[in-house]
Amino acid sequence: MKYIVKDEKYHFKFAFDTETGAYVRTGVLDENGRDTGVDQFMASSPHLIDVGVMGHCIHGKTGLCVKADIGCYQSGMLVEKPNMTVEDFRWIAEQCKGRCNQCAFGGRGDPDQHEQFENQP
Repeated sequence: MKYIVKDEKYHFKFAFDTETGAYVRTGVLDENGRDTGVDQFMASSPHLIDVGVMGHCIHGKTGLCVKADIGCYQSGMLVEKPNMTVEDFRWIAEQCKGRCNQCAFGGRGDPDQHEQFENQP
């Protein structure tokens, strides 16, 4: 699906193709909708978000990362916090609907190991 969004506050448009991941963005548009060539520095909402869904890391706890000589910028060996709930993630995703093109899963650990993600539709 392709969609085009107009940022009313900063006067530009962006388009995104959900099948290919193609993304384009105009410069600042004048009152007639023509691109002025001025690069738009800000947007009313992020076009990419990085959501820290993981609060702990099984690989860090077991020492696997240290054995592989991989450093952890989130102290996965030491910190043990709960993972984000699916409900909280869905709430964040709903707030971004139609405005954010990409969502990266991250946090302290491997998002593939999240205990609630496997059984989601």
